[in-house]
Amino acid sequence: MQTHYRVVKQKEPHCRRLTDILPFASMLRSYKLYLMLLVSSIFFIVCQNQGSITSLVSNAAAASSGAVDDLPDVVAAPLQGNDGLELLYGDSEPALGAEKIRSRSLNSRDMLQKLNDRSSSTSSATSTSATTTTSTTTARTTSTTTTANVVPTAPSTNGILAGSSSDVPYRFPVDTKQLPPLYIITPTYRRPEQIPELTRLGYTLKHVQNVLWIVVEDSENRTASVTRLLEEIGVPFVQLAAPMPAQYRKQKVKPRGVSNRNRALQWIRANATEGTLYFADDDNTYNLKLFEQLRHVRKVAMFPVGLISKYQVSSPVVKNGTITGFYDGWLGGRKYPLDMAGFAVSVKFLHKRPKAQMPFKPGYEEDGFLRSLEPLELKEVELLASNCTEILTWHTQARKNPPAPALDRKKYGGTNLVQLTSWLV
Repeated sequence: MQTHYRVVKQKEPHCRRLTDILPFASMLRSYKLYLMLLVSSIFFIVCQNQGSITSLVSNAAAASSGAVDDLPDVVAAPLQGNDGLELLYGDSEPALGAEKIRSRSLNSRDMLQKLNDRSSSTSSATSTSATTTTSTTTARTTSTTTTANVVPTAPSTNGILAGSSSDVPYRFPVDTKQLPPLYIITPTYRRPEQIPELTRLGYTLKHVQNVLWIVVEDSENRTASVTRLLEEIGVPFVQLAAPMPAQYRKQKVKPRGVSNRNRALQWIRANATEGTLYFADDDNTYNLKLFEQLRHVRKVAMFPVGLISKYQVSSPVVKNGTITGFYDGWLGGRKYPLDMAGFAVSVKFLHKRPKAQMPFKPGYEEDGFLRSLEPLELKEVELLASNCTEILTWHTQARKNPPAPALDRKKYGGTNLVQLTSWLV
């Protein structure tokens, strides 16, 4: 009998099924390894060339900032010094309508450094790229020029220090035909309140265009503390010294500020031809609207002053646009009972009155000066501050402070108090 055998197909072992999957798994692991190697290589290359990449980014940033720096962020008037150096006055906008106030202030020292940096970077870039020609054009606004004296022994970096024989022109940043200049006369003397009050007035004037601040000290020489403050504020200034004559110092009531103001009038006659002069004492507070109204004075302008006398205001009495009298807490037989901050005078009109000056008579300084401008009729006086219905300047005197006591050097020597006391009187 023949025996038949049926072939029975054996089941594939589990290990064989796994080996069939192994090629795909090994391929996947190879791709992962390849990707890891690729990423590692890229990371290695980046690390090796980090300096070059950083330099590239820095150059791109410098190029963009250079393009921004090329914009005229300061439109200023040059002051030509004895050494041929231009002194730039910071943060003046060219247009009257653009009343944008910058929060960042550049003084002339910063501007000169900036100009030097630009010049050196431009020359370096020219030599590197082998540029054939490089030209630089500087545009200036044409305007009326006034002259000032510069002290060669102590040159100012942000102002005009009068006192030497060399006349230096000052050019206002905006055309004076479009924006008449203002000459702000401030007499001052050393006292505990001097620096803080000058600081307040200075930063007010910093918002006024086409202004020249004439600061006259009641001393034999200009003081370093005032000079330093004027430099820091950055308003174009003239710093003069005009001490009170000795015979008036002995009086119980002294005619303060008279010699200072007369010295400023002398400087204006010698150096200015147009605009408006205004006696702005350092113990007053001023509305910026006042300065814009002062620019177009033809002869003499008058306006109210607040916080003065027992009436709390000093002002012309106006009815139907005409001055009919004066309202002041002390008339004293004066023809013009006004406060010093209550009037302004045209520079051209001052030139027509060559003998006009302020008398050394306490209480009658304003009246005497306005009388010296005669012939002057009240109908010729211009009324500012909305026909004398607004108060744009206030007589806000600071509280009088006694002199600071001497510092105990043994106890506080080598501390910050040594420097702080240099600010005090």
